[in-house]
Amino acid sequence: MRPLEKEKLPTLPVVDPAVPGSPPGPTRSRTKRSLVVAAGIITLLLFIFSRSSCSTEFDIPESLRFLLPSTGTNRVKGVKSGVPKLGVPEKIQRRWGQYSPYFPAGKYVSPPASCVIDQVNILQRHGARYPNKDDDYEVAIERLQSAKKLHDDLKFLKEYEYTLGEEDLIAFGAQQSFEAGQQAYERYSYLLATTLPFIRASGIQRVVDSAGNWSRGFLPPHFLGSPHLPPDAPLPIQIISENVNNTLNDDCPNAPSEEKYTDQWLRQFAPSVIHRLKKMAEGVELEDEDVHRLIGVCVFETISDGSQEMRGMRRKAAKSPFCDLFTPKNWKEWEYWGNVEKYYKTGYGNPLGPVRGVGYVNELLARLTQSKVADHTQHNYSLPFPLDRALYADFTHENLMIAVYSVLGLFNVSTPLDPKKMPKDMDREWLASRMVPFSARMVVERLQCLTPPEEVGGFEGRQVNPHWSPRLLAGAAEDVKSRKHGTKSGTFVRIFVNDDLQPLEFCSHDVDRQSAHWQKKHSLCTLGNFVDSQHYARSSGDGDLEKCYN
Repeated sequence: MRPLEKEKLPTLPVVDPAVPGSPPGPTRSRTKRSLVVAAGIITLLLFIFSRSSCSTEFDIPESLRFLLPSTGTNRVKGVKSGVPKLGVPEKIQRRWGQYSPYFPAGKYVSPPASCVIDQVNILQRHGARYPNKDDDYEVAIERLQSAKKLHDDLKFLKEYEYTLGEEDLIAFGAQQSFEAGQQAYERYSYLLATTLPFIRASGIQRVVDSAGNWSRGFLPPHFLGSPHLPPDAPLPIQIISENVNNTLNDDCPNAPSEEKYTDQWLRQFAPSVIHRLKKMAEGVELEDEDVHRLIGVCVFETISDGSQEMRGMRRKAAKSPFCDLFTPKNWKEWEYWGNVEKYYKTGYGNPLGPVRGVGYVNELLARLTQSKVADHTQHNYSLPFPLDRALYADFTHENLMIAVYSVLGLFNVSTPLDPKKMPKDMDREWLASRMVPFSARMVVERLQCLTPPEEVGGFEGRQVNPHWSPRLLAGAAEDVKSRKHGTKSGTFVRIFVNDDLQPLEFCSHDVDRQSAHWQKKHSLCTLGNFVDSQHYARSSGDGDLEKCYN
């Protein structure tokens, strides 16, 4: 295990707003419930900020600004998304693997009538960003521009200039995170009658900014206009440096590289693309990796141009000219490249892939059971880790999320991905675009339930409604725990990935046939069985993490 280093945690810098806010104006409360929740949040925040000067739990600079402005808008269900439409069809965007803009992979399903959600754990990827520093996209562009003559779809390169930044969150991604916070508020704010969400972020700036924008989306509009709190202050965020033990980072220096497998697949489809490009660029020599780079330019320029549209700098739907260089078949091939990359990087295909998610899963188990963290991998015991919250939100990278999925047992394909041949069945389980698009999120809900519901008829004949007041919901949860009328009460878990309810096939169900059928029908797992299913995490990865460093 890597030793802990003593280092001052990074703080949030002052960032100029990148997305124009709505005109200031009076805000309206949606319901009495939202007013009650807003008042509770404001009271709690006032208490926290009044003590922030001596608190070590959260890193709160005196002046904060995120990519989104502090002026809020009314929260109305069904409000149109502020994320711009791109000039590339959505079916193509969903071939972009981990670079796909967020889209729901399923439709959120309310809990059974006899259940009440009493805890929520959100693990979310940062929003859309610029390319990584080492992607070297300019290399392929310069090779094409060195051609003796450019034809057809490459003529634009005569006057083209590469202008993409590096690694930082872009306005498009800021909006994605903001709207994720809004959705979480709509869905779960009733849990916050007495406690604030506990929010953490891995210490890279785009992740921290995403956490901040999410917290802005989560805050009710009544709070955003409050004169009693520091300007531009989000909900408190614990920032964890990536230079110390960090369960939100996927560090493992000795892990085998996935490039052996991605290179094999690239060799299968890149030559035909190179052959086509060389006809349009006389005298140019290209490598297989250049195809990967040019596809990346298409994706990131399109998303980046979407950010310009949000700023009012463009009126046309964004699309990079590089996108016209690729066929529908190429996009399917590129999608499979992303699947292979994630499978063999931190997924089931890497012997040291899943272990990088063990620390987070052990923290998740501690929260669900409200017991001390039992982890000998990456958990940082020097940082506060409360167990009394009803909502937790952690912000991270896609590779850590893939590792967490693999530890839990989600998306466990029966056959390893073939790096030399793409399967004909395109409706596969292991699809990076459905698992870790930009702003991807895994949500683990803890529920108190009466089973089987056929014998219960709801709580005293009433179906549980998430829009009940917090007090009524709390009473319903206590009712579940205390009722004995010939029914079983219990604590259950269910998991969503991008709003797609997961089947939890790794969970063993009750011996009672009726109860087991009900659990499978609603994709529920008893908390006890869920904990038992996580043997690999509970044994701290069976010693695999030591192999990362020794």
